[in-house]
Amino acid sequence: MTSEVWGETRGFDFEGMRFGVKAWRASASDAREGDVSAVPIVLAHGFAQQASTWDDAVRLLAGAGAECFGFELAGHGAGACSAGGDPAERSDFFDLRFQARALLAFCRIVARDAGVAPVLVGYSMGGRVALQAACLAADDLRDGGDLDRTALRSSAAFAPCDRARPLDVAGACQRDVTANAARMSAAVPFSALVLESAGLGPADAASRGALRERNFAWAARVRGEGVSAFMDWWAGLPLFESQQYLSADQRERLRAGRLANDAESLALSFERAGAHAMPSQGESIRALCELSRRGVPVSYLAGELDAKYCKVLADLRADSHDAVSCRAVPRAGHNIHLEQPEAFGAILEEVVESCTPEPAAP
Repeated sequence: MTSEVWGETRGFDFEGMRFGVKAWRASASDAREGDVSAVPIVLAHGFAQQASTWDDAVRLLAGAGAECFGFELAGHGAGACSAGGDPAERSDFFDLRFQARALLAFCRIVARDAGVAPVLVGYSMGGRVALQAACLAADDLRDGGDLDRTALRSSAAFAPCDRARPLDVAGACQRDVTANAARMSAAVPFSALVLESAGLGPADAASRGALRERNFAWAARVRGEGVSAFMDWWAGLPLFESQQYLSADQRERLRAGRLANDAESLALSFERAGAHAMPSQGESIRALCELSRRGVPVSYLAGELDAKYCKVLADLRADSHDAVSCRAVPRAGHNIHLEQPEAFGAILEEVVESCTPEPAAP
């Protein structure tokens, strides 16, 4: 029997920016018995995508009882115009660190509602944001931040899936700011981190400069050519060659999602949140190892057909001395969750199961 999995799009307000959030869960009658208390999952999509890119992959996960949340990056999806006015006038919202802080705040709200920190998943650009969030969290740990999972408790600040109400982190924090000061300073508001086809940052100053030059050139190109022409070129990059094997319906949905973006938001994403804005590769790897050492599992996934990120995976495995779980997924290219959703879902099920608390003794 196939579970009925449904989702709704809501808003999440953070320091003046409304981020779109799509929430999925199987209906109560269809979720597999005994799995309804599984650790929730927060997923951050890639460049020029929306939360709906996760629809196929979360079907298995939500059917198993895990509540899933697709966090939409600045200028993408439901949050594309939520800040109002000209995106260029609100360019700070596109900063990599700002989006990482928003993602951490959202994970805290999910954790407080569920009573357990979510698994955080980031794909490509979303992986870049998730990795920046991990670096911020690791810095907090080094500065003496708390990692006490038992301190998390349920909060009415986060609306369940059957309520059409925006998520309001500002209101939630104001209501509980005194009593929960220690809890809100908890360094890592996620139970595990999964990076899918994500870069690890510039290796050195020269690499950072080259990446900046490339990203600003891409920003100029999308502004000059417009979204449709730019996306025709973008889809033809060798990185996406394996997507030619997707079904016609999948390719059409992928293209429609890309064309739903506006040129200025895409350009600002390149300029303010491109790979040149990331922490250095060394800093990123140290952060991932620190999380692993503190008991937060870290996984890195690359598709076997994606030579560029298989190289990243191999280097990470060596440089982390196997502290990071590295997997190459068969018959997948850059976008594993789209090209092999069942394999991707099975991997995340394993991660969720490893993080799900044992039921309390009767």
